[in-house]
Amino acid sequence: MNTHNNISNENMKFQYKSRNLPHMFDVDKPIFITYRLNFTIPKAVAEEYERRIKEWTEEIAKLPEEDKKLKLKDKNARFFAWFDELIAKSDEVPQLLHKEGFREIIEESFKHFDGIRYKLLCYCIMSNHVHVLISPLLQDDGKIFSIPHIVYTWKKYTAAAINKLMESKGNLWQKEIYDRLVRDEKELGRVVEYILNNPVKAGLVAQWWQWKGNYVHSELGLRG
Repeated sequence: MNTHNNISNENMKFQYKSRNLPHMFDVDKPIFITYRLNFTIPKAVAEEYERRIKEWTEEIAKLPEEDKKLKLKDKNARFFAWFDELIAKSDEVPQLLHKEGFREIIEESFKHFDGIRYKLLCYCIMSNHVHVLISPLLQDDGKIFSIPHIVYTWKKYTAAAINKLMESKGNLWQKEIYDRLVRDEKELGRVVEYILNNPVKAGLVAQWWQWKGNYVHSELGLRG
């Protein structure tokens, strides 16, 4: 887990990763988290990813300034979605997390502190990466439970259990994680849709509820 420096300000906690990327965690807003298996990015994936970015950048450069600003707002989300799609479809990336035995280990890691450190809202366990949406809960001191520590406990438990199952050793997960504050209900809807439709976009199932690695809390009102 990366080193974080914490700065508190009223009801919000600002956290900065070692790469100097700002992350703002609010006490009453969900956090969208993604982490991946430890693997080397295949050459074909890297090349296609770079090609898409190059084409997008060239198209953006031709736009009027106002249109360019609008497009740039979703730059990070767009690039993230492209990478997500490419690794999900790649035959050169490990495909194991969704399988029986592995999936249950990851689900157990999420459920263990559900209602204690966070409310578990939604997740999708793909073959080589995981998306999860939680709403952090407050500690006795009024601060939310540490997001980096929550993810650390998931990774530590699952790495030990899955390595034991495979009779192997080594780093199961990449050190880097992607996390984003969900700021309002509109964005919440988009994030939940993105998470649940991951296996659909990868061509693994026709409907999100057919994927065994999907979960959504009943209070979000979705039905399969």
